[in-house]
Amino acid sequence: MVEAMSAPVRRPDDIELPDLPALTWAPGGLRADLAALRAWSEGVANEAVTWYMAEKRLKARWSRRLRALAIILATLGGAVPVVALASRHPEYGNWGYLLLALAAGSVAYDRFFGYSSAWLRYVATATVIQTDLADFRVGWAAELAAIGDREPTADEVSALIGVAREFVGRVNEAVRLETDAWRSEFDSRMGELEVGLQGRPAMGGS
Repeated sequence: MVEAMSAPVRRPDDIELPDLPALTWAPGGLRADLAALRAWSEGVANEAVTWYMAEKRLKARWSRRLRALAIILATLGGAVPVVALASRHPEYGNWGYLLLALAAGSVAYDRFFGYSSAWLRYVATATVIQTDLADFRVGWAAELAAIGDREPTADEVSALIGVAREFVGRVNEAVRLETDAWRSEFDSRMGELEVGLQGRPAMGGS
């Protein structure tokens, strides 16, 4: 029986939260503090998008290679028996089964390591964050336009802080949902592997 395996820990160079700048909220410096808060909030989103897009390229590369390999092997596996019969060497047709098995193995390898699913998941998450980032920028600009060129009041500053907090919260929620999906997929794959290994006959058994 295979021992239960816990979900792997992601690499230390995963998404990092930028340090929040020192904000004094002193009279006369409110606009500068708000600008720093906005830049930090956007940095949180940009860090996540950058990570997902970089990882997406890696997953996409492996997914394409494995899928292309599977197509090539499956094509050859189907052609070999025909060629073997045409050349009057039917015994060589058995190689087609091996090629078809390798094609299935390529697909299984992709599925087990989640290259294709992660690729799609990363694109979806990055798109959600980018869309939210655009909305945040427009909403922030609208709030500043309402203030005009005067010093913002305490209520206006508080409202903008709330906008930034909600936006960062949505970014973190998008990352959390993707991470939960990744962990659930990993647990499912390991469960399938354990069931498959348990179902295999013991070596040397009757």
